[in-house]
Amino acid sequence: MLEILRSLRRNARLIRSFVVRDLKARYVGSTMGFFWSVVFPIINLFVFMFVFRFLLKARWDDAMGPKETGLIMLAGILVWASFAETLSRGTNCLVENSNLIQKVVFPSEILPVQLAISSIVNMLIGMPIVVIGTWIVMGNPFGWQMLALPLIIALQIVFTLGLGYFLATLNVLWRDTFHLVGVFTTVWMFATPIFYPASLIENFTIAKGDTKEEGYWAFGWMLDVNPMHWVIDSWRRVLLYGEWPEALALGRLAVVGVILFAIGATFFMRQKRTFPDLL
Repeated sequence: MLEILRSLRRNARLIRSFVVRDLKARYVGSTMGFFWSVVFPIINLFVFMFVFRFLLKARWDDAMGPKETGLIMLAGILVWASFAETLSRGTNCLVENSNLIQKVVFPSEILPVQLAISSIVNMLIGMPIVVIGTWIVMGNPFGWQMLALPLIIALQIVFTLGLGYFLATLNVLWRDTFHLVGVFTTVWMFATPIFYPASLIENFTIAKGDTKEEGYWAFGWMLDVNPMHWVIDSWRRVLLYGEWPEALALGRLAVVGVILFAIGATFFMRQKRTFPDLL
């Protein structure tokens, strides 16, 4: 892990140039450019609002109307879209850049990093919509809790990078990884309280014959093992409710993120010498 951190520090300028290049290439030739970073989440919002809010009647609170529900969903959609994009592109980044890895001495460890940073920047472009909407609709003041956002972003990047390094390496060894990640990401998305409140999972009841499993032992435990629930909940607490993120959630995210980063980075660096031959 220390080896990869030293490499990232040495190649900071290269990472920055790759991030800029990736951001420019997203909408090259597009009339609206980066404005699409705002349009895409809003389109997704309307689709999921129709399904979950109007058809399935999902609500966070009896006092909340469609506008408040929409903002809560939008915040979750933006964070999840950033994570899912990094996971998908990061898994295939070594294969897609095989020409660089095979022909020149190239620090391949920067590829997952530049994708993670690029997707975070893209996410932050859309976040002002949530901030402005919260100020207009919910009237929540933005105070000192906003200082927690850099920490949330940093932990989100560390966690995502750990997965990215591991999956990118695994995809070189076994190409079916990329397709499995697509399926797993979809399942993970619907297992995360993005379009419905966490209370639905916490209070869910499963009937087993004459007995019932309720609350935590039914599905509530899923929230305690889902790092993306911790991330999204932290964003919502800060931006929508004017609260500090839950310390336990951030602590869990820090521990899981560092452990996952150590495992992913170690796996990546140990297999790095085999990349040119396998690609």
